[in-house]
Order: sequence, then C-alpha cells, then structure tokens
Amino acid sequence: MSSSAAADTLEFQSFSTSGNGTIQSDLPTGRISPSASPNAQRASLAQAADLYSTGASIGNSINGATKSGGILSLDYYTGYFDVDTVTVLTRCYKTLIPKEDYVAEVLAGVPDLYGPFWVPTTLIFSLFLTSSLISSVTAYISGEPYAYDFTRLGAAVSLVYTYALGLPLLLWAALKYWAHVDDRSPVEMISLYGYSSTVWIVVSWLALFLTRVPPIPFLLLALSTLLSAAFLLRNLYPVISLSSNTSSKLLIPVIAGLHLIMGLALWWGFMAGGGVGAIHDGTIDKGTGLGTGIGGLDGVVGGVAGGVKEGVTRLLRL
Repeated sequence: MSSSAAADTLEFQSFSTSGNGTIQSDLPTGRISPSASPNAQRASLAQAADLYSTGASIGNSINGATKSGGILSLDYYTGYFDVDTVTVLTRCYKTLIPKEDYVAEVLAGVPDLYGPFWVPTTLIFSLFLTSSLISSVTAYISGEPYAYDFTRLGAAVSLVYTYALGLPLLLWAALKYWAHVDDRSPVEMISLYGYSSTVWIVVSWLALFLTRVPPIPFLLLALSTLLSAAFLLRNLYPVISLSSNTSSKLLIPVIAGLHLIMGLALWWGFMAGGGVGAIHDGTIDKGTGLGTGIGGLDGVVGGVAGGVKEGVTRLLRL
C-alpha cells in the first residue's frame, strides 16, 4: 500500500448530522433509552410492577399453604379436632331433636371434624358387628354352621364414608356454584351429615335385640331415617331457599331421595338378617373373596362376639 493511500485511509470522515447537531444512527428508532417519553416509561414500569406482584402473590400463596397453619399443612386442621367429649355427645344428642338451627345454635360458629369422623366410624363397626351377630344367632338357633363375612365391613366402609363425608362436599359445591349461596362451609356440611348418623347407631343395636320381631327393626329404621332426614332438611332448606336460582330448589328432593336410598341400603345390606349372609358349611366360602390371611381376625371377632351371642340367644329364646 502506498503512503498516499494510507494517508487517505487515516483521514477523518465526514458524517451527516441532524439539524440539532446530533449524529444520525442507522439503528432502529425504538425508544429504549432515557430519552423515551414519560408515558412510555410509566407504562413499562407498571408492567414490570404487575409481573413482580403476580409472581410475589403466587409465591406467598404457595408458602402460606405449606407453612405451619396453611391449608396443605396438618396444623391447619388441628383446630377442627380440638373438641371435648361433652361437646361431641351434646352435638350427637341434638341431632335426635331437630328443633333448632343446628349450625347457628349448636355448632355456634365452631364446627368440628372429630365428631363427624368418629360417628360414621362407630356406625360402620356397629353395622358390621350387629349384622354379623344377627346372622350368627339365626344360624345357631337353626343349628347351621356360620362363618363371618368380612365383605360386610368393606361394604359398610364404602357406603357410610361416601355418604357421610363425600356427599356433603358435593352438596357444598352445588350450593356455592349452582345455588350461589355461601351460608354453609364445607366443615359445617360435613358436621351436619356426620352427626346425623347418630340415630342409625342406636337403631342398629336395637335391631339386634329385636330381630325376632321382624316388623319392629324395620319400623325403627324407617322412623330413624325420617328423623335424620327432617334434621338435614331443617338445616338445609332455609339456606337453599335463599338462592336466586330457582332450579337449585331441586336440591331439596335430591337430599331427601339420597337419604331414603341410604336408609334402604342400611336395611337390605345389614339389618335385614345380615344382608349378604354367610352361612356356610363350616369353612370360609371362596365366593366371599376372603383369604386365609384374615383367619386370625375371624377368630378375634368370633371370640369377642361369642359371649354376646350366647346372651342374645338366651334372650331371644325367652
């Protein structure tokens, strides 16, 4: 390269300038510098603030749910189990006389989950034991061998827990999102259905001692079903009637109909002579689906029920 060419290369070049003396850039003209208009700056800051607040809200929700006292923490539910025996028994008794607003006057803003869990659980074991004893006593009197049918226990668990714990949540969802009524919380709905099972516990044991008088157990179950239905409707009808959605009134016959079906299921499945029935030839029937692993449990229940069976048998023979 010659010296003259090198000199030309090193010479200062002339760049065009705008009218105000600034250099014109060949970059896109987007305003991304502090020279942007005030409105654009405020819009950008607002968008950034919205994104930050959304992320912070989600983070706080997750942290609040998992921390002590959050909805996903066991600590959140401990308050619902902090109830004494007298309170639980009082709430059970009040379901037998449905004359007051149970939620407002008995639960009094402090519903619990302890009673609504243990009352249906007690009903499950009452149904299993009494139906097994009825079948056992019947077989003993007729001189036939008997083997305990543990499928009844599984049936009782599925039936009672679905009705007492699952159905109230479905009805609460229907009240909230269909009837647009918020006067009942999920825990209050579970309390109503859980405690309403008290009368069936009493009837299941009465049916055991009155099994030789067939009309009496059925009449007792029918009356108890009507009583508990009256209790539920007494506490749910005023809430449903507040709905502006007239079609939600269909919940009333649905509640009554499902309760009637539950009563019939208790009768045919457990109280009408033991329901499924398990009078076999001295061995566990393979058709019941029982394995040899429950043989020990069979012996335990047989031992516990043996003394009761003898007493009941003597009483029935009087």
